[in-house]
Amino acid sequence: MGTRKLPIGIQTFERIREENYLYVDKTDLIYELVKLGVPYFLARPRRFGKSLLISTIKAYFEGRKELFEGLKIAEKEKDWIKYPVLHLDFSKNGYSTHEKLKTQLNKLLSSFEKQYGIIPDTNDEPIRFDTIIETAAKQTGKRVVVLVDEYDKPMLDALNTPDFEKNRILLRDFFGVLKGDDEYLKFVFISGITKFAKVNIFSEMNQLADISMSEKYGAICGITQKELVQNFKPEINAFADHYGKSDEEILTLLKQKYDGYHFNSVCPDIYNPFSLINSLENKSFESFWFQTATPAMLFTLIENSNYDLTNILDGVTLKSSSFSDYRVGGGSITPIIYHSGYLTIKDYDRESDLYTLKFPNEEVRDGFLEYILPRYTNIPEDRLGLSVEHFRKAIATRDIDSLMNLFSVAIADLPTKRSGNMEYAYQVAFHAMLRQTGFDVESEMQVIGGRVDVTLETKDTAYIFELKMDDGKAFEDVAEIALAQIEKKGYAKRFSASNKKIFKIALIFSTQKGGVAGYKVKEE
Repeated sequence: MGTRKLPIGIQTFERIREENYLYVDKTDLIYELVKLGVPYFLARPRRFGKSLLISTIKAYFEGRKELFEGLKIAEKEKDWIKYPVLHLDFSKNGYSTHEKLKTQLNKLLSSFEKQYGIIPDTNDEPIRFDTIIETAAKQTGKRVVVLVDEYDKPMLDALNTPDFEKNRILLRDFFGVLKGDDEYLKFVFISGITKFAKVNIFSEMNQLADISMSEKYGAICGITQKELVQNFKPEINAFADHYGKSDEEILTLLKQKYDGYHFNSVCPDIYNPFSLINSLENKSFESFWFQTATPAMLFTLIENSNYDLTNILDGVTLKSSSFSDYRVGGGSITPIIYHSGYLTIKDYDRESDLYTLKFPNEEVRDGFLEYILPRYTNIPEDRLGLSVEHFRKAIATRDIDSLMNLFSVAIADLPTKRSGNMEYAYQVAFHAMLRQTGFDVESEMQVIGGRVDVTLETKDTAYIFELKMDDGKAFEDVAEIALAQIEKKGYAKRFSASNKKIFKIALIFSTQKGGVAGYKVKEE
């Protein structure tokens, strides 16, 4: 059997089927979507299969029966009717200025106008869109299908620029046409990264059914464990042979690296499809998604909003009503971080209606930490791996002096790189460095006596850190207060039955000079 063709970077259903690329069959879910016929909105991270999903829906409504032979939908669909399809793809261009958005809209609309013989008598984009829908329906005698890929990219690209508001208003008015044209529409599907609920982009389309957190459609994009095992056996076997490991060992490594996404409280584990397929093709465990799907706007947004990065490092809770509540210029940016793929649902408390969001997998965790560490330490990116290895060795060998010295050097120049709340900056740097080591790290862990700043566990050792600023006081006094707090609140009790060596460490930062003022250790 020859090497199979994996669809890396191919987002066109027609090409996948005609050129015999491997296709993970999601058409049973697509059939349920199209038969209900309501207008839909779906939010998923970038490179998660939204474009392929839309391309597949397009082929279905174009009546391309031959492309679906052997797939699940072919067993259900008997009437392959061709409908007029308007596919608006915003995923391929940049929209940092309003003119770029207008240029793309004009390109799309001109193509449709040419197709239906329309000579526009206005430059107004919403009016032209309205005319196209009505004309297409009347000419073909069929209601129109509208498919929109990455509707929000023109706003995300223009975030924190003067043209954001212009793009928002134009898109609001443009998509508002769809509500008034209901009599001419057969099916509407809009995809994006997030839903700008509070900027009125959907105020004119309040009939949209948001299936982003639907239990039924949780796996409509991405690859489940079952789909991985069923569809990729030859690739898993070849990967295992390449590394001299068993199939089960390779599956475990793939799961740790690329699995772990959940889009509702009962969603099965979902693999990032872009990273998974690249990993299988290249027989390597690189950070494929993070290298190609990291939007600069997200980190600019985090910096400009003074967002507490420990919310990402440690996990954060969110009510269900907040997932679609991204408000530009105010409120929490956690929803957009979730929708961008850097956090995912890891737990749900039905009684309180609170979701716990954390990193989905090692690829995202490591990539995120590698991105922020050079911004919170003076470790250059090309030496980050070596520095982390030194940290890891010091922790594993219980060499606390070396660990503290390494960290002290790493943040020595931080006040020259950052301004504002230095206590927060030091905490982010410390938390991020420890997490890069791969050991079990928890921040703000809840115990009976209160919350522990940071704990770290190895197979035979537990470290308890209390972090404080000296506020101009003598180091010894502040260190004693920190150690006394660890004792008084019983932070070590959770480890007492583990037979692990316990180190209680007061790490004190200097208010006046910056950096580490000193540290004090108590063994147990």
